[in-house]
Amino acid sequence: MNEGISKTAHTLTLTDRSSVLLTGVEDVISFDEGAVVLSTVAGTLAIEGEGLHIKQMNVDSREFGIEGKINSLCYLDKRPRGRGLWKNGGRGK
Repeated sequence: MNEGISKTAHTLTLTDRSSVLLTGVEDVISFDEGAVVLSTVAGTLAIEGEGLHIKQMNVDSREFGIEGKINSLCYLDKRPRGRGLWKNGGRGK
């Protein structure tokens, strides 16, 4: 893999709600079997679930893997309101 790409790209692959593989992870903010909060190049990501455990962690390639029951994935960064498809009930008015 091109090292320049791996330092800036962020991917998230969810498989069967039981495994998450991420690239572009900068730091692990918190971790327990119910939640993982990560700093990624795309923003702060919270992963909630049950029985979560680290499957892999590679500091050099910024890859991070989690296994367990995945209930939610949420980017915590604030974004401007009032934009996008769902503004005004999806009618675009």
